[in-house]
Amino acid sequence: MDLDDVVPAADHVTRQARVIDAPPSAVWDALHDVRLTGLPLTLVLGGLRALPVVLTGRWRTDRHKTFLDVVPIPRLSSERPTAVVFGGLLRPWRLLGGERGPALDAAGVRAWRVPGWVRVGMEFRLESTLGGTRLSCETRIAATDAAARRRFRLYWLMVGPGSSAIRWELLTAVALRAEQRSSA
Repeated sequence: MDLDDVVPAADHVTRQARVIDAPPSAVWDALHDVRLTGLPLTLVLGGLRALPVVLTGRWRTDRHKTFLDVVPIPRLSSERPTAVVFGGLLRPWRLLGGERGPALDAAGVRAWRVPGWVRVGMEFRLESTLGGTRLSCETRIAATDAAARRRFRLYWLMVGPGSSAIRWELLTAVALRAEQRSSA
């Protein structure tokens, strides 16, 4: 499975990638082991984003979970050591964190057209390359209607830069962990 199976056409796309001096198996393990406690920027930005929910007393998170455990959409596929694909429905512009849609498989996410939602796909892909392993992250967002597209665009103006910074922090943490393991 790949991202085209979930969100083939998108309104918003973000991509980050880096080459890590380690074999795919070490990068795969590091990607699955990075905990939120090792991602200080992610904790701060996530806390800011969740502040309205925190203030209501409804926010519960385990800082010791891995990054992949707290992705806000379901994991649809995991093919060791090449790709992890997530996909789902969100209304992230809502002040209290938004509502999640029903759990769907890739075809269900791709086909969803109920107004007022965004379809979200995220993929981490590992590819052997000169110098090690290329780890990439791509996120695609497709609104189900014009109103959702406008709401998401405004939301993304505020959180988009932080979201990209979180991905870069994750890729750096994975690189440090994988390179340390493979050199040991």
